[in-house]
Amino acid sequence: MARVLVINPGMDIAAGFGDYAGLMEPMPPIGVAYLAAACRRAGHDTLLLDNFVAGRSPRDVAGLAREWGADVVGLSMLTPTARATAALAQTIRDQAPHARIVLGNLHASLFAEQLLAEDCCDAVVHGEGETVFPQLVAALAAGLAPDGLPGVSYRRNGGATTNPPAPHLEDLDTLPWPAWELLPWRRYTFLPFVTVARPCLALLGTRGCPYRCKFCALGYQGKKHRARRPAEIAAEADWLSRAFGVRHIGFVDPIFPYHKAHGLAVCEAFVARGVPDRAAWTSETRVDMVDDELCRAMKRAGCRRILFGVESGDNGVLRGVGKNFTVATVREAVATARRAGLEITAFFMLGLPGETAQITRRTIEFARELDIDFAKFGLTVPLPGSALYDELERDGKIPPDAWERFFTFQVDPTQLPYVPAGLTAAALLRLHRRATWRFYMRPKMVFRHLFRIRSIGLPMLVRGARILFGQRLRGKF
Repeated sequence: MARVLVINPGMDIAAGFGDYAGLMEPMPPIGVAYLAAACRRAGHDTLLLDNFVAGRSPRDVAGLAREWGADVVGLSMLTPTARATAALAQTIRDQAPHARIVLGNLHASLFAEQLLAEDCCDAVVHGEGETVFPQLVAALAAGLAPDGLPGVSYRRNGGATTNPPAPHLEDLDTLPWPAWELLPWRRYTFLPFVTVARPCLALLGTRGCPYRCKFCALGYQGKKHRARRPAEIAAEADWLSRAFGVRHIGFVDPIFPYHKAHGLAVCEAFVARGVPDRAAWTSETRVDMVDDELCRAMKRAGCRRILFGVESGDNGVLRGVGKNFTVATVREAVATARRAGLEITAFFMLGLPGETAQITRRTIEFARELDIDFAKFGLTVPLPGSALYDELERDGKIPPDAWERFFTFQVDPTQLPYVPAGLTAAALLRLHRRATWRFYMRPKMVFRHLFRIRSIGLPMLVRGARILFGQRLRGKF
């Protein structure tokens, strides 16, 4: 068949995260692991490079493609690293002219025509790539145009042609398990507010979300919620714990559990396989999806920490971004999870549409009032593919060609891609720093993380404390 090199591009952590760069570690790239597994199943000779870990220069990566004799190189393209990924693709094209370049993931899908016009790739895969990409690899390696192949845009006659969209994969259990063995899997962790043990790897249980939060860019997964069979999810979790010695399995679903009956069945399957004896797991779900029975079942099945997308402590802001729940719902969900003995992480977004400094401060104090173990405060970013991005683009408020600014942690107020009308960039950044200080620099939280939770190592705690005290001393909040 063909030789295909699949790449998870790296990023300039120092430039993107500033003070927080020291807290960033490589996370399991399940998307490219699925693509590599699908290519191998199709008979392609497959090499997988996680350049976030390897840190190779564009010239070195291009040299690898040339020396290995790759027929096709596939690169995942996300918004914050879009410019760097496009430059990497061009370097590969220049130094390994035999290789055909394919881009995928959300940013590439949304800007396919522009990317093809700039001649940094030969084709773009839209949406789920596990079925489409191996077929595209075979066509390109054979020198054929992917005419009629659903879910593909490609260069043709000097322009861009886009085929009809590919249908969403209905039976997720037909996917091969991710090719973790092709990656430096021992290096992976999740962000500090997620990780409970190491080594850790990711697990997909479902795809799709019928909700339409204004800031969310996951619409490409479709509105229809598709779930794997509980026995298959448990079998993969069992494989991760036995074959790789994984001690923390992180679900990457937008919402898991989504249906109570499915969640209970997965928990039962985990217990039947003995997964809780070998590994803990975490998952993110909505605050209006849990009850006592489900949380207790999750705890028995090995769930250690549940993650809630709270976003704001103001009902008006929650309503405005389409969350469809209230702060009272949040309080009840947190109490329910706590009664079951689960640790709790809550995600908050600062600078949402309609937010003022007073509302932001209200969200910070709401986080302090909740009985939660971790609070992650991110700045609102209008990611392409979200309703917020579409609205701002229509109004001419999206900064042109500035994708490297689209990070939820920014250190320069002049680089924020979005600030709501009720705030200034400088004020928003001060409040962002203040939020972390106000939540974590309390005696009860310091004690809790040092002596009870202990999932964050002492070196990470010290680095985080130094960042906060340094910001405080420099008068940043």
